[in-house]
Amino acid sequence: MASDSHRLGTKGRRWVLAVCGLCFSIMFFARTYRLRHWHVAPGNYSGITSLDDVHYAVVSDKDSLAGFHVWAIHIDSRTGRITSFQDEGFCGTPYPIRRDAEGVAFCPDRHSVFICGEADQRILEHCLDGTLTGRELDVPEILGQPHIFPNRGFEALCYDSLHQLFWTCTESPLPTDSARTLRLISFGSDMQPMASFRYILDPEQAQDHGRDHYHGVVAMTPLRDGSLLVLEREARIAPHYSGSRCYNRLFHFVPTTGEKQLLDSWQTRFTLLNTRFANYEGMCLGPRLNDGRQAVLLISDSQGAYSRGPWRLKDYIQIRFLNDKDYSISK
Repeated sequence: MASDSHRLGTKGRRWVLAVCGLCFSIMFFARTYRLRHWHVAPGNYSGITSLDDVHYAVVSDKDSLAGFHVWAIHIDSRTGRITSFQDEGFCGTPYPIRRDAEGVAFCPDRHSVFICGEADQRILEHCLDGTLTGRELDVPEILGQPHIFPNRGFEALCYDSLHQLFWTCTESPLPTDSARTLRLISFGSDMQPMASFRYILDPEQAQDHGRDHYHGVVAMTPLRDGSLLVLEREARIAPHYSGSRCYNRLFHFVPTTGEKQLLDSWQTRFTLLNTRFANYEGMCLGPRLNDGRQAVLLISDSQGAYSRGPWRLKDYIQIRFLNDKDYSISK
């Protein structure tokens, strides 16, 4: 008969194995990388969209020119790890103002890239070399710059190539709307508004607003059934920065029914001992792995590697892996 100490040892080993298995599952579900590892310059990266299976257009809200960066990201189809990463340069053109570019969407039907700017609350079309085509989405007047809270305009933008629809919404509710209620707008391939839907933000998680507080939708990506992945970001900046937190919640949202399902949530923070605060603002689909899981890429905005004393914010790219069983998802 086994002794009590032997039985406790067996149970202990089983518990350790179970915990290790859980940790492995969590680590495999989300991979986070510092862009510095590939010598990518610090930036204010706020939006990303896939151009093909390797290339991505990325916007920064502090670029002096209107346009986008092109990154080549190779992801191993078996492990989901990034195997190589290269910044292939900037495609842009002079513009009368700094647009504060926040969202970006590639439209394969038009072979062009659309970028929304909070400074002018417009969504402009670019050729793939970065030059402007002179065309833009016909934004309804109610969502124009005079009718939004400052710095709370268009953050999220995506294009559903299967249904030929653009999707966008303001980061925060309009002054005329109730708290937590956003207007989700679709546009057709003719760049005219198609429909408007209500999107209800989840309640705030921060107990107080601290020095600064941002809560709203910052990124969306379309799924093949016409639904959306939606990233809600809530950032609370503490008075002296230490204690700042960023809450991230990823939802599956069906515009036609208003059904909203939480898929994942995580938070980052900034303290004296933990400086991994990451303000995730951009999101798009990546490749599908051999085992069927779909990669979702997210990028953070470090405010150009903002520093406070000896501490400095870092640029991150994160890959999360989602399964078909959770919802219908496709490139």
